[in-house]
Amino acid sequence: MPDLLRDFATEVLCKVHLPDGDAALIARYLVEVDLRGVVSHGTRQLQRYVPEFREGRINPQPEIAQIMDAPSMAIFDGDGGAGYLVATRATEAVIEKAQANGIAVACTRNHGHVGSVGIYARLALVRDLATFSIAGGIAWEKPMRPDATIWDAMHAPPMCFGIPTAEGPPFVLDMNTNMLKDRSKLAEALQTFPDFIFKSLGMRFTSWFLAGILAGTATPESRKPKFSGATRGFTIVAIDVARLGDLEAYKAELARILRESRSLNPMPGLASAEVPGSLEWQCEQVREQSGIPLTDEHLNVLQRIATEINVSVPWES
Repeated sequence: MPDLLRDFATEVLCKVHLPDGDAALIARYLVEVDLRGVVSHGTRQLQRYVPEFREGRINPQPEIAQIMDAPSMAIFDGDGGAGYLVATRATEAVIEKAQANGIAVACTRNHGHVGSVGIYARLALVRDLATFSIAGGIAWEKPMRPDATIWDAMHAPPMCFGIPTAEGPPFVLDMNTNMLKDRSKLAEALQTFPDFIFKSLGMRFTSWFLAGILAGTATPESRKPKFSGATRGFTIVAIDVARLGDLEAYKAELARILRESRSLNPMPGLASAEVPGSLEWQCEQVREQSGIPLTDEHLNVLQRIATEINVSVPWES
């Protein structure tokens, strides 16, 4: 059940020296992502974070600092800590500034992984703000493998749009910018679906340029952070929809479009007609009541972590 998994994840993070509040916040986010069925970015990410904290690659007790503050802009330094913490601070700031000024942007630097970017979009949606958010890295280096192509120049940072609606599932397009997971199929993909490849490549560069190095990490000295895992950046832009027109009419029209779109026939081979965010929303409703189904692999990951740091698990081994 969600509460048991949250308690477990919180205890794990406390065990690697995070303060109680920070551990609870990250655990809540991880379980929320599990509830939505985004298994890649939920509690299985603990297998990545625990070693980072134990080995000193990420600062477990950062002192987050706001290093630039303007009416509609802000920059935060994460002091080498978990990306979730500083990204939350940036999102809270951008919400406040957008509500005061209509639009705002906040950037972060010097921190670890921020997780599923849809987390931050949803924080703004409850305040009726539309957002665009991206995450990226620093210290770009030209790929040195002999067969490297322009496709290998960039990794695959995330990009997310969140737009408020009146009812039903929220519109949250939370995606990885890599449209081709298997590099060996690049030649085939270029022949079959070239648009996907070229547009994906463009989005990958965009995410890196507008997230990883926008917050002042383009200098040589910034490429060698004190904590070796603190190589991430995050940018979020928020728009107060109410400043541009009738908010309730806008939300109602979006809800109508999404509802009627989902009443159409599904695409070939799919069981239902869905829009970005609707499957996650449905999954969340069910799992809050019935619990989160974890695969044997997922359970084994959590069991291994628990054994390594001497934490009990809330399930039968």
